[in-house]
Amino acid sequence: MVIATVDIGGTGIKFAAMSKEGEILDKQEIATPDDLDGLLDWLKMCLSKRDYQGIAMSVPGAVDRKTGTIGGISAVPYIHGFSWYDKLASYDLPIHLENDANCVGLSELLAHPELENAACVVIGTGIGGAMIVNGRLHRGKHHLGGEFGYMTTLAPAEKLNNWSQLASTGNMVRYLAEKSGQTDWNGRKIYQEAEAGNTLCQEAIERMNRNLAQGLLNIQYLFDPDVISLGGSISQNKKFIEGVRSAISYYVDRYEEYSVTPEIVACTYQGEANLYGALVNWLQEEGQWPHS
Repeated sequence: MVIATVDIGGTGIKFAAMSKEGEILDKQEIATPDDLDGLLDWLKMCLSKRDYQGIAMSVPGAVDRKTGTIGGISAVPYIHGFSWYDKLASYDLPIHLENDANCVGLSELLAHPELENAACVVIGTGIGGAMIVNGRLHRGKHHLGGEFGYMTTLAPAEKLNNWSQLASTGNMVRYLAEKSGQTDWNGRKIYQEAEAGNTLCQEAIERMNRNLAQGLLNIQYLFDPDVISLGGSISQNKKFIEGVRSAISYYVDRYEEYSVTPEIVACTYQGEANLYGALVNWLQEEGQWPHS
């Protein structure tokens, strides 16, 4: 069995032929096309190279699983507002779509099938995530399961300061731009400058870590997951993972009410997590996930 897995992102599209066990047999990638026709033509070319038993997609936005429609808005506006089931009907294959942050969370089930309950927090411009409960994605009544970025850790002022606005890489970049007067910051540069002794960058990282730690402790005590996996490009930096763990330890050591320290790890598949998660979602939806 070979599944066509697709990861649609704002800057690039990935396609991989994957076995049911998660082996990548072939992979291709292009810059995100300018329009829907360009995307569909490229998918047609990819799908023509072998026989597939299904199509699994990771997409930005909220997915209506009944209609195959992607709601909301994203950096790829032309993928929204129509049924992907209808658009890809000519291939006569079972198709399943899932939100990209949810796919990152689902990918951890492939790496660690023994997981029962897990949280995944994806950190970038904002914060997204996924909740795995009893080995399945918890979507919730309004499809908001795992939308951890909306959590508040400060008393709301005139403007709501939710977790996305306080603890994301995007917030750290904005904070440094405001404090330094420079605008060419990104996560990698901030960590490089901090390593070189830039105290302002060190302060910005510590601020982000403390804000992340507060939210991660909330998640741990909300539903007590086995593990909390951190995704997003920043999670590939070992210094980041170490800093978050250290910030959590600061709160756990300081306040006796905290009896459990969350287990914090980086997401296993990093840049390919969306492809692997799309595969897991397809297998679960088709009743072919062997670990149910």
